[in-house]
Amino acid sequence: MASPRPPYRRLLERTGGLEIWRVDGKRVRDEIDVEFTNGAHALIRRYVPENEIWIDREAPGSGEWVFWAAHQLVERAEMARGVPYLRALRRANRAERAARRAAGEGPVSRAQVRLRDLGSADGRTVWLVDGRLVRTSMNLDFTLGGHHLRYRFIPRREIWIDDAVAPGERAAILHHEVVEIGHMLRGRLYDGAHALASRAEARFRRAAVRA
Repeated sequence: MASPRPPYRRLLERTGGLEIWRVDGKRVRDEIDVEFTNGAHALIRRYVPENEIWIDREAPGSGEWVFWAAHQLVERAEMARGVPYLRALRRANRAERAARRAAGEGPVSRAQVRLRDLGSADGRTVWLVDGRLVRTSMNLDFTLGGHHLRYRFIPRREIWIDDAVAPGERAAILHHEVVEIGHMLRGRLYDGAHALASRAEARFRRAAVRA
C-alpha cells in the first residue's frame, strides 16, 4: 500500500521552534485518521511531526485558525511538561475561549448561525452553519457536524454541518451524523455511538475514493 501523500497546504506561522501548518483535513481523514478534527500535535496524534502543529481548513475568511492554534500550543506545552491529556485539554480550552472573547464575539441565536438549508437526511433538515459562531457562543467542542443528541442547542429535527467542512466532504460528515443518531436512538451512549459512526464514516470515505 502506498504511503499517504503529504497533506500540507500552507505554513501559517513559526513560533517557539514549532511550525504551524494548514493541512488538507479531508486528505488526513480519508487516508490517515478519520478522527482528525480542527487541529493536532505529535503528543496526541503520532503521525504529526514532533516540531509541527497541524490546523485544518477554516471557513473561508473566518480567521478561526488563530483560535485553534492557540488551543494546540497550550495543550502541547502542557503535555510536554507532563500534564495529563484531559487536564491539558481543559487548560487549552480556557486559552481558546479567552482568545475568542478577546475577538469581541458575543452570544448569538440559532437563526444567526444557520447559513443555508442543505436538504434533508433521515427525516431531519440539514443546515450549513457558521461554525465559528457556534463554537464561540454555544459550544467550543462543536466540530465538523452535530445533532441534538450530542448538542442540546441543536433542534431535534435538525443536523448541523460546520461551514469549515469543504463541500466535497459534507457527505461523509453527514453520513457519520446519521449513523451516530441511529445508534443513540437505539440506546447507545455517545462515545460508543461515535466510535461506530467513525467506522462507518471511514468505510464511506474508502468507497468514495475508490469510486
